Amino acid sequence: MDKFKRRGLKQSGSVLPALKARASRFEWAKGQSAVEFAMVSLLFFFLIFAVIDYAYIFFAQMNIQQAIDDGGRFASTGNHTTVITGGNPTTLSRLTSIEDYIQNEISIPGINVTNNLVVCDQSGSGGCNNTNGTAPAGNPGDMVTISLTTSLGLTTAMLAKLFTGGNYTFTASTTFQNEPFNPSQTN
Repeated sequence: MDKFKRRGLKQSGSVLPALKARASRFEWAKGQSAVEFAMVSLLFFFLIFAVIDYAYIFFAQMNIQQAIDDGGRFASTGNHTTVITGGNPTTLSRLTSIEDYIQNEISIPGINVTNNLVVCDQSGSGGCNNTNGTAPAGNPGDMVTISLTTSLGLTTAMLAKLFTGGNYTFTASTTFQNEPFNPSQTN
């Protein structure tokens, strides 16, 4: 019968049940920490990628605006670009020269200047066009506006849902007055 006597609180005995209870609580806490980390890390990574997307959008918009400004400065001088193909120099039209100059200034991939550039002669001699008219970028002294409307895709899927088609669309434009140059250079 001594075998089955209960021990008192001050007597030594097995502590295994107490350790097991504590261990299971710590394991549960470790699992809870993993779940909390997973939830917080999703929000953290979303915010990081959203900041990266917005930074890229602002960089692209500034780069394209600078290219349009530089193209306007080039256009105001009445200059043309000469391209050498097959050993023969070819002078491009004034509008094609402006498009080529702007395209070379843009460092953002996938921007098509030829299809999205609009040149408006505010003085009425050439009108708003992006084709080779009589004076697509105006005559000497004319006020001319160059604008480019383009879109950029966003990489963060949840952020892309906030924009139509997942793209951020913007317009960059500049207005300038043509310098005095030889009127035969307007084509």
